[in-house]
Amino acid sequence: MTTIKLLGGEIELLRVDDIAKGLGVNKETIRRYIRQGKIKAQKIGRRYFVSADNLKTFTNGGTPATR
Repeated sequence: MTTIKLLGGEIELLRVDDIAKGLGVNKETIRRYIRQGKIKAQKIGRRYFVSADNLKTFTNGGTPATR
């Protein structure tokens, strides 16, 4: 888990490999879900990060409002 400091506070972001391990799937599966818009993620540099809220939305069967 990575914590990013913003002007309004902090946000905790999860890395793709941490999400994959937690869900018991391959990292490429998570990346594919991100590309398909099933999981909302932020790309920082060359890596994708997902907020805990966005992961919770995905695991509860919801769809992100925007990609």
